[in-house]
Amino acid sequence: MVVAKRGLVAPQNTFLENVIRRCSNSDCSFILANAQIIDYPIVYCNDGFSKMVGYSRAEIMQKPCSLSFMYGDQTDPLSIQRIQFSLDNNRTEQTEIGLYKKNNVS
Repeated sequence: MVVAKRGLVAPQNTFLENVIRRCSNSDCSFILANAQIIDYPIVYCNDGFSKMVGYSRAEIMQKPCSLSFMYGDQTDPLSIQRIQFSLDNNRTEQTEIGLYKKNNVS
């Protein structure tokens, strides 16, 4: 029934809209990802993140939230493993990782 589906979807959309609205100042750079789908695709990135990394929002959307498309030669494989492990096992992790902007600057 459409009403039941609408009730399940509406709170999630309201939550995401609140996050986006509250964090959309120029000092914030962030992405939101869907943790219920394999590879945790990015479902939203704000303008600050897009400007920081040099990719357009369209280029970022649906990419994995591990940001594997931004890995380069100097990206530490151990950091990549730690991030992937924490995503796959719903764990909190803190690590430093070298990512590359679109113009290959780290």
